[in-house]
Amino acid sequence: MHLLALFQWLAHSAVGQFMQRSQWAFAIVETIHLIALAALGGTLLAVSLRAIGLLRGISSRSIARELLPVILSALTAIVTTGILMVSEEALKCYYNDAFRAKMIAFAVALLISAPVYIAQLRKANDQQPWWLRLGAALSLLSWLSVGIAGRTIGFL
Repeated sequence: MHLLALFQWLAHSAVGQFMQRSQWAFAIVETIHLIALAALGGTLLAVSLRAIGLLRGISSRSIARELLPVILSALTAIVTTGILMVSEEALKCYYNDAFRAKMIAFAVALLISAPVYIAQLRKANDQQPWWLRLGAALSLLSWLSVGIAGRTIGFL
């Protein structure tokens, strides 16, 4: 299936039609999206700052383990609400370069963050190797790029 066909299907789906016709659906979904984004950002910031060595007082393993449910819930909410928001303006998103940049940045951020997070879960001690500190810093930068690209969508 061609990607354009997927976006056309999404725009004409029952969900897409509901999102397009509802007066409040988009605003409610976007609010949930932003709250989930804030939760994800805060938790990933804490895990990354611990990996970098700037957050002390709690072990790397403990912080990663305690925040795992928040991270998974926030990611689930972000993806779900993201699909709902795209369904409201699917063809606009398909042709929007900022949307494409956000999706690429999102994939890159996940690919960078996952190994850093898994390493934190598996750490037996709090010694932070250089590659883990570098990965955590790159993770933060990659998530920042997701946010910047997402904010740019409305302007292009």
